[in-house]
Amino acid sequence: MKNRAGRIVVAIIALILFGIYTYKQEQIHTHSADIASWGEATGLHPEGFDEGISVLQDDGEPVILPAAEESAEPAPEATPEPTPEPVSFDMSSWEMVLVNGDHSIGQYEPEQLAYLNQTADETDIQTAYNPNRCPVDARIAEPLLAMATACKEAGLPVFLSSGYRSYSEQAQNFQRICENNGITDGKDSSGHYITMPAGCSEHQTGLCCDITDIYRAVKNDEIFQTETFQWLKEHCAEYGFVLRFPTGKEDITGVMNEGWHFRYVGEEAARYMTENDLTLEEMWEQFAV
Repeated sequence: MKNRAGRIVVAIIALILFGIYTYKQEQIHTHSADIASWGEATGLHPEGFDEGISVLQDDGEPVILPAAEESAEPAPEATPEPTPEPVSFDMSSWEMVLVNGDHSIGQYEPEQLAYLNQTADETDIQTAYNPNRCPVDARIAEPLLAMATACKEAGLPVFLSSGYRSYSEQAQNFQRICENNGITDGKDSSGHYITMPAGCSEHQTGLCCDITDIYRAVKNDEIFQTETFQWLKEHCAEYGFVLRFPTGKEDITGVMNEGWHFRYVGEEAARYMTENDLTLEEMWEQFAV
């Protein structure tokens, strides 16, 4: 009887020990599986876990799950700058006609003249001959009048003293100035024209105008000091005009500096010439085919 009871006790103890052993093995198996699925080695993350969550290792130390690297988006390709259109001017157009001591236009006459009030107090444009007004080629009448009236609106006096001159008028003008200055070729001591021979003056084209502040019997360097000249020099390109014979360009134009002689070339050419400090001769050298 005692032996039977002893065997039962031993069996119970063995069963308890087996149960404890089985439980321990199951815990070890479960923990190992978790590490294999979530650990650093495999890089696998269980669904619902955030990056950076700690997972305990066997020794109780946390394992920090690495954050996934953000995929770098490729940099957008730079848009190439558009190639600027090459600058060009039609030098055969009427606005760009070159007239100087080396380029005569003979006895040319404009097809149509227009007559403007010399002080721009009257803003009508007349086409019938009027000796009391300033004659110009009709194609430049509107921009010239616009420039003159804008100058007046700026509070400055303006006087359109001389526009178109015929071949015969220029011949008389040339002879008179030569006699008054004791010269025969129209040039000063530096070899620059102070008056042009007939056929070689821009006035014969009707595309220019001598503009001063008031009527001046004699035009000289005093004009450079007037506010009217300063305004015209700054704004003339807006209306398609350029200061035709500027200081410092005498050897290129062949003409003495004239702070009163403004020539129409069109707005685009005028802006380009002004921005690049070019004379009409230099424009022809650069753009003539």
